[in-house]
Amino acid sequence: MSIVAIISSPRKNANTDFLVNAVAEGAKENGKDVQTFYLNTLKDKKGCQGCDACKKNGGTCVTKDDLTPVLDAIRDAEGIVLSSPVYFGEACGQYRMLEDRLYGFLKADFSVSFEAGKKVAVITAAGSAGADALADKIEGTMKNYFKCEPIGKIAVVTHNDRNFSENDADLVAQAKALGKKF
Repeated sequence: MSIVAIISSPRKNANTDFLVNAVAEGAKENGKDVQTFYLNTLKDKKGCQGCDACKKNGGTCVTKDDLTPVLDAIRDAEGIVLSSPVYFGEACGQYRMLEDRLYGFLKADFSVSFEAGKKVAVITAAGSAGADALADKIEGTMKNYFKCEPIGKIAVVTHNDRNFSENDADLVAQAKALGKKF
């Protein structure tokens, strides 16, 4: 089984990217395969179209674009690492587009079309505030709607330093330890 790591930040090599990769390292050290997706690099992606075809076909999104392999990987994975920087107190647009498409995993009766109990870890980074609230929100969505098992979250305030996470040895150790929980 594998872990899917989702990096939604448009900034490569910045805080959420660095921390997700540290979590991935920990998971790999624990013998897991990790597949990483950078949402910002996907060229052809659409948000949920509200067509409800997923409710008629047992919980699979019918929109075919560059998010389809990401959704397929999430469906098949044993664990998911989700991440987002905090923009105006919310997740960035790249994450929101993915999250809206997760609606396709819900059947007509709102049961989940993949096996319950997938492990989920959440990484958020904010320049000044909101990282904890966003991490709690993402974790709650995955637990309440998709029946995932939260294994931990890292919510960091970076003071607008793109290298903050990389330069904090305790934070790096925390991220690797989180990855080993998979």
